[in-house]
Amino acid sequence: MLALTRRVGEEVIIGDPDSPLGMIRVVQIHGDKVRLAFDFPRDTPINRSELADEKRKNRDKPGDD
Repeated sequence: MLALTRRVGEEVIIGDPDSPLGMIRVVQIHGDKVRLAFDFPRDTPINRSELADEKRKNRDKPGDD
């Protein structure tokens, strides 16, 4: 895992800088909350961890066949 320190307005480029997969920007910091902006192609799935966990749970659940 890579941990970075960024300030509001600073960005992290994902992938090759000449042909990036996407970009994450720190938009706002308010107390213990950080607002991030994700700039990726529309077909790239982006999920909060709790939603990803829920999707995994539902996908792994045996069907009512």
